[in-house]
Amino acid sequence: MDSTIYNEDVVNLRSLTNLKGFEWQHLKKKCRELRLEGVMDSYMNLTISAQLIRFILYMEVLMILHILLLVVMVSNLRLFILLPYLMVALLTPFIAWPIFKKNLKHPRVVRIIVSVAVALLITIADLFVSLCNLGKYLLVPSYDHVVIASIYLFLPISVAKRSKAYLLAVPVSLIYFAHMVWRLCISQSFVKTRITSYGLYLISLNFVMSFCNFQRLYETRRWVVTRYQLVLQGITFKVVLNEERALLESILPQRMSHFLREDMSSRLAYESRNVFRRTYRNRKLYIEPYNEVTILVADMVNYTYLTNQMRAHELVEILHELFVNFDLAAKKNKVLRIKFLGDSYNCVAGIPAFYPTHAHSCIDQALEMISITQQLSNRKHLNINMRIGVHTGEVLAGIIGHSKWQFDIWSKDVDITNRLEASGAPGLVHISDRVMGMLGDQYVVKNGTEAAKLDPILQNFRTYLIVSRNSGSVELSESEENYSGSSRESFASFHGDVYDEIRTRAHRQMVEEMSNMPVGRRIGCIGPSKVRKESLQEEYLFKSQIRPVFLTFRDLKMELKFIKQPDLMMKYSMFMVAITAIILCKVVLIDQDESSDDVILFRVKPFGFLLPLLLLCMLALFKKLWLQRRPLTPMTQPKLVLFRWLLKGSELIEGSLYVRVSVAVLSLLMLYFMSSERVFSCDIAQLEIDIIDADLQNEPPNLKCFLPWAVTYAVGITLSLLLIFSGVPLEVKMGVGFFILFFHLGTIHDYYGIAFERSDSTNIGLKADWAQSWYLIAFFSVVLIREQYFTFTAKAMFYTRHLYLIKHEQTQASTRTIKVIMANILPSHVAEVFKQRRRQDQLYYENISKVAVMFAIIDSYSLEAVGLRVLHEIICTFDDLLAKYQGKHKVEKIKVMGWTYMACCGLDVEDYTDFSVSIQEGLNAEPDVDADRPEASSERNVHFASLLEEENQDWASQLNAENVVMVMTEFAFDLLRIIYEMGVVQRDMPYHSYPLNVKIGIAHGPIMAGVVGLSKPHYDIWGHAVNMASRMASTGVVDKIQVPRKTAKVLRAFDIYCEYRGATPVKGVGDVPTYLVSLDQSQDERKSGTPDMFDEQFQYGESFQQSPTDKTPDNKE
Repeated sequence: MDSTIYNEDVVNLRSLTNLKGFEWQHLKKKCRELRLEGVMDSYMNLTISAQLIRFILYMEVLMILHILLLVVMVSNLRLFILLPYLMVALLTPFIAWPIFKKNLKHPRVVRIIVSVAVALLITIADLFVSLCNLGKYLLVPSYDHVVIASIYLFLPISVAKRSKAYLLAVPVSLIYFAHMVWRLCISQSFVKTRITSYGLYLISLNFVMSFCNFQRLYETRRWVVTRYQLVLQGITFKVVLNEERALLESILPQRMSHFLREDMSSRLAYESRNVFRRTYRNRKLYIEPYNEVTILVADMVNYTYLTNQMRAHELVEILHELFVNFDLAAKKNKVLRIKFLGDSYNCVAGIPAFYPTHAHSCIDQALEMISITQQLSNRKHLNINMRIGVHTGEVLAGIIGHSKWQFDIWSKDVDITNRLEASGAPGLVHISDRVMGMLGDQYVVKNGTEAAKLDPILQNFRTYLIVSRNSGSVELSESEENYSGSSRESFASFHGDVYDEIRTRAHRQMVEEMSNMPVGRRIGCIGPSKVRKESLQEEYLFKSQIRPVFLTFRDLKMELKFIKQPDLMMKYSMFMVAITAIILCKVVLIDQDESSDDVILFRVKPFGFLLPLLLLCMLALFKKLWLQRRPLTPMTQPKLVLFRWLLKGSELIEGSLYVRVSVAVLSLLMLYFMSSERVFSCDIAQLEIDIIDADLQNEPPNLKCFLPWAVTYAVGITLSLLLIFSGVPLEVKMGVGFFILFFHLGTIHDYYGIAFERSDSTNIGLKADWAQSWYLIAFFSVVLIREQYFTFTAKAMFYTRHLYLIKHEQTQASTRTIKVIMANILPSHVAEVFKQRRRQDQLYYENISKVAVMFAIIDSYSLEAVGLRVLHEIICTFDDLLAKYQGKHKVEKIKVMGWTYMACCGLDVEDYTDFSVSIQEGLNAEPDVDADRPEASSERNVHFASLLEEENQDWASQLNAENVVMVMTEFAFDLLRIIYEMGVVQRDMPYHSYPLNVKIGIAHGPIMAGVVGLSKPHYDIWGHAVNMASRMASTGVVDKIQVPRKTAKVLRAFDIYCEYRGATPVKGVGDVPTYLVSLDQSQDERKSGTPDMFDEQFQYGESFQQSPTDKTPDNKE
């Protein structure tokens, strides 16, 4: 299973901002598709208690401070004026208490009732003094803005499922508006102008707060979907990691794979730290010694005959069926399968952990393998059998080389086992006397073969043949007989619906994690201490990462990363600014005398601020408006330079922190100065004269310049706009808010105090300028509390996402380590397909019509004489050469068999579908040396087929066969170069007495490649070309490349001279005409060690030495 299947970034900011529709619609749709609406509601409900407790504490402090203000500032204070504020402080916690109870039967109803009760309590308390005071002067509400803002921001109705906060906020606003109309009618003071300004103020306040509530829903939905994506990816990564680890551990023993993962992880870490120095050339030997194990080597009798009589896929299916059953038997008998060698099956008992009955396990495995083979032979009418050798001794186990690792064992006891197999008898188990001494009398035994007595090694000890188990004996692993069936069923059932299981687990984990999300519950968590500790664990962890007050991360890099995130709602925030600016123009420009000429002149001035705000709004919205016409792609960019600049500016407002902050600060300051423009433009001398005249006549002052409360309302709306800029850092908004607040308080109490003092108050006896100051301070404190909480939740989400990304990076590092290891065991495309699609009753194979195969045998070297380190160094050097052949025609290492190195060219895969794929490669642009030569082809079909299914696919794609042969020959020549250079160096080594020579054989043709077996999947290739290349190497000449006639013809097309050697006997085929690829200089010169002998790769010539059989049909290949 590939983790990229589940790696869709459903909340990618770049994709969201390029949508034609609105971003919140896309997120809402995604939530429904992913079934996350319930999870989102759970998270929103989780914030209710945290928000409500903050609101209760805020109201308690606010009421106490209000009472203290009245006590200090009002002389002759009457008790009934304090009574409503005392009632709010006392009753609010009791009314809100039901919200904190657990297991409510109707939580939604309770939340609505609590919200209505609290809102009405504060509203009645706020209007109580005004209703009781029926005197001449008007009392203005103190907390209309606080009540409306709390309904949208803090009370449970704002986050309850399917509840609409405006359904409560609008009636409360109407109550305040009706009260204002009633009181203004009684006082007959600026009735029309005051009613209009107050009505517009309430509309603006509801409008801004509704947008804030909507913005919170948008951000919360984005956070929930992001969290779900991270959870889904985390689970997927774990599943992928477990699958890849299980696959790796099915190939290598667990201890070996663990050691290999650690070493590979350190190697990858080294390369990541040294980007410009990729020189990590670790030649570690991943080898472990085992002092007492039992080795089994099995070979199929009559296999060569089958290769010539059966089609390749039929042969591979037979091998697969045999090896699957062998693997099941090995699991039952506690035997570790080591490797396949064509038709050979090697395994060992006692690795990785020793157990005393390892010899019995190998004998039971051998007898079961013989039985399985005979049953298959009878069922399919085949003449096949198994010849098996078993020996007990010590081994070195591990992997060698740098790529395409295969777990293997080495020792002289392994060689003895191979000799026992080669000299054994079909259908019998050939064992040594050491094994015999460990078996007892549980088996039917007879003397060994005559061939063993002639073997120079085996003749030194006695051998035996095991026929069967005694009838009275009990098989040691009988209790595990039903293992294979249950394993197959569980494996198939797991892979059958894995994605649905991952999604289900992700939803369960989301529900659990949402209950532990940091929402500021430390002061408001109600419940048992155990639950509190578990639920607050993540919150305590997060709070340790931030500083108090401004809530900045202690890690500056993380703070910068957070604040530099794009703000996709910025364009809509600017739209809100534009709408609010238009409303403010009407609020602050309302004059007492609508017919005055001064008013008309006066109204023109604020438009100097309004026009830039509208232009900024249009710039911020330009990209979204452009997307309504056409999608934004490189081909649909605006043609006009002006439009391109506007589009760039729109993107900068969203994406750039500095541009976004500058636009937001500039907009707020312009709104403030537009709100206070009439105050600053007022003639203070004339205003003082008018106020003195009104005082002398004992009449209310006629404030023609401005209405103080209208200006205060406008400033309050400006402060409320701090809530809509979610992408501006908290400290910046606090700085701007404090600047506006203090500047306006200075205006109230200093320069224009005479006007504000003569306006209406909120309480009897309280000066109007102090009433307006308290009005703004109370509202600004609401803004600060909400902004701090919003920043807290936003950074909590960001931090948890950061932790998830760290886990993902760690998991991906582990996955990458395993992928690198797997790529060194199986070809990358095979590993991916095998992990995704393999079922235990299926065979993975590829039909490839033209592949060049090479065998290189290091001659005259003995493992006992030179040691495993020498073999490792030689193989690593060969593996390093593979890096040069990673182009169009890639050279792929298949396996190492003792001192034999096997590789091929032509296995390249660019893509594949579920069950088959055809790859079309264009003809290479090599010069055509034979005009009449037909275009050779190579074609592949990738299959997952049932053992009983016969694939009849049409061959639809071709590769250039000549090219793969040429590349394989060049690789072989480079091997000769390496052997020569190593031979020069090794003259000073202790093992110089063993000359370093190599025999290379190359053949090409159709082959079948695949993964056979149940556990420890092993990629191998089969076919006549493989057998022919093997025979070319084994019958070859030292330091030469031997090829059959067909391959020699291909080389001739590239003007490569091949020398006819003669007819060489090949097992199962007969005499085959063979050729030696000529090098640029003679073998004698090479032996003399001339340094420049390999400057040219091949001798080119027009002649081609033909064999006597060249004119005969090529019916033997």
